[in-house]
Amino acid sequence: MTIPLYLVDASIYIFRAYFSMPDAFYDKSGNSVNAVYGYASFLIELLAHKPKYVSFAFDESLNTCYRNEIYPEYKANRDLPDENLEYQLAKCQEITRLLGIHSLSLKHYEADDIIGTLYSMFARKRPAIIVTRDKDLGQLLGKEDRLWDFAANDYMGPAEVEEKFGVKPTQIADFLALAGDSVDNIPGAPGIGAKSAATLLQNFGSIDRLYKSLDKVPTIEMRGAKRVAATLQEHESMIRTFQSITRIKTDIAIEVSLQDLKRTPQSKKSVAAFCEEMKFGKRVIDGLVELS
Repeated sequence: MTIPLYLVDASIYIFRAYFSMPDAFYDKSGNSVNAVYGYASFLIELLAHKPKYVSFAFDESLNTCYRNEIYPEYKANRDLPDENLEYQLAKCQEITRLLGIHSLSLKHYEADDIIGTLYSMFARKRPAIIVTRDKDLGQLLGKEDRLWDFAANDYMGPAEVEEKFGVKPTQIADFLALAGDSVDNIPGAPGIGAKSAATLLQNFGSIDRLYKSLDKVPTIEMRGAKRVAATLQEHESMIRTFQSITRIKTDIAIEVSLQDLKRTPQSKKSVAAFCEEMKFGKRVIDGLVELS
């Protein structure tokens, strides 16, 4: 059996811990570290699966992503991290490095783009398990690949993605451009929701082919087809803009080899010192030190 590639959307699990863990964990300096504690527990549980090839992608481009240059309102509905959350994000990256896990963060690209690029580099000859709760990453999936919502222990392959959204993985980016994505502050085409977007893509395949056959839209079986055709014509420029930001980049210039994705644990002493600084409990300390 071919050894799978694990690509981890790390920031999602940090934010999940930050918002779900009680603010009852403090380091030696009195800083709140609830997210670090939750993330450390996630690391212990994930690495228990002993992934041979694994990389963690972190979001550093919270308002400096190239998508913000194309569409300034992109993710404008999200608050930027405060000083404490920035501190915790840095500490999560630190323990990731101390455990010898390959990780990347880039100023102009998001974690999705890092994952997309590593996927395109290394998943041609092996299945990929993308650890995330982000539906956008479904657009990467090949036949043998899976999205793994770790917290829910829920797997989605191409068939499950199609069943959930009504479109194939390769159509997810165009689906989001048409239907919108409130999480990323992308409104989509006015009056075209998820059902209409799926119907359009089922009939035409892609936004590009849709606009080549716009005169045929009024003839398909869809409620308000004539109105939808007029909306598509009127708002083509905006839809094309959304199309350019919903697509995950798969060609970032990254110098990394498959061998770089093997874990290279650091010293137990360094991990123990980190745990002491964070004032972790015995369960987390034992789990992290054992991994080092």
